[in-house]
Amino acid sequence: MTFARRQVACRILCVAWWSIASASPAASPIEISGGGGQPLSIVARDTPIAEVYEMLARREQLSVLIGKGVAGIISVTLFNVTLDQAVRSIAEAAGYVAERRRGSYVILTREEAGRDSADGNTIVRTLKVEYSDPQAISEILAKHQSRYGEITVFPDRRMLVVEDLPDFLRRIERIVAEIDREPEQILIEAKILEITLDEEDVFGIDWRKLFTHDDGDGSFGVRGQTSAGTSGLFFELVTPNIEAALNALSDKGRVRTLSTPSLLALENEEAEVLIADRLGFRVTTTINEVTTESVEFLESGVILRFKGSVDRLGRIRLEIHPEVSTGTISDGLPNQITSEVTTKLLLEDGQKIFIAGLLKDTLTKSRSGVPILMDIPYIRFLFSRIEELSVTTETVVVITAYVAGRERQRVSAEKMRNMPLVEEELGQRRIEKEEDFEVEPRERLPGEALQN
Repeated sequence: MTFARRQVACRILCVAWWSIASASPAASPIEISGGGGQPLSIVARDTPIAEVYEMLARREQLSVLIGKGVAGIISVTLFNVTLDQAVRSIAEAAGYVAERRRGSYVILTREEAGRDSADGNTIVRTLKVEYSDPQAISEILAKHQSRYGEITVFPDRRMLVVEDLPDFLRRIERIVAEIDREPEQILIEAKILEITLDEEDVFGIDWRKLFTHDDGDGSFGVRGQTSAGTSGLFFELVTPNIEAALNALSDKGRVRTLSTPSLLALENEEAEVLIADRLGFRVTTTINEVTTESVEFLESGVILRFKGSVDRLGRIRLEIHPEVSTGTISDGLPNQITSEVTTKLLLEDGQKIFIAGLLKDTLTKSRSGVPILMDIPYIRFLFSRIEELSVTTETVVVITAYVAGRERQRVSAEKMRNMPLVEEELGQRRIEKEEDFEVEPRERLPGEALQN
């Protein structure tokens, strides 16, 4: 055989061997082990989802229905999972949903899931919102729900209807429980006093001396007023010298109590105490040649507004606005003279604060003269005179803030500590009463029979 013929024969043998090798069956792209009530292990590589379910259904004697529009190539690797987990995991890998219906599984698109069966993947719960805004909570929960989740808000009933997968629903319930907590209540006890100043206190009482005298401690500062003569002074009240000074001024008739309100409010909610007059005045508005008239009111008097919150350490963050004002209506225009201050501060539970330096000048006129003659027209100016008196007053505010729940706990603890003393006192009184009411033997009357 020549060399050329041998070369041709080798080529023919190689082609034949390649054809036989190509005709041999390839390895299966799906491998399933386990099953029959035991955990399953499944490996599928670039396999149509319908073929995966077909092999799984034949092996496990399971009914699987493939819905319209369900198609695609998947690759999954599952180890030691239950049959239910395997069916649902394969569907999720392709972006579909597996629903359980009367012992069979139906594979559906996400848009069709839950429409024909109440036994789908999602669960419906109603959540009651007690203390927060239901709409605001629903906006927060929308960021934590699954692709199947849906939240419906009923603002009037403060209720949320949530539908989602079980794991997502449990997380939503935890979030609502964390956000919608019972708020703390803050108790404010205030004293609003007006002090009449004399010539020595023309710029207000120097309260710093009271805080620094006799080892007193406190803080002092200007709170954004326009001039030194009308600066608002803020103190932390930690010395009894202030109480002593106020008592001394009261004994001299220089202190007038404007109001002593006590107010309980929820945290983060504004509360207001208003002891004032409402003076009405007309307001005319013209829009597009249409004139309307309304009545508005000017509030003047003693006003205390505050808003508080409690931090994790039990301290009270307080926004407070005391105001003392007088108002008048002149020619339909409102006029108001006011002394007010607005401040934000952080307090310990039960701590007092002191706000002072709110000065006000009042000009009063009085007529004095010869009785009777000073009241006769045309000549009364000959027998009388008009005196103008300027009175300067300073408004001070003493405020104590409590966390209401802890205040009740303190009172209860105090009662429990005093209970043994009370019981001992009652027992002693009971013994004394029994001794007082002992019946002394009396002398038997003639003819009275003896009783055993």
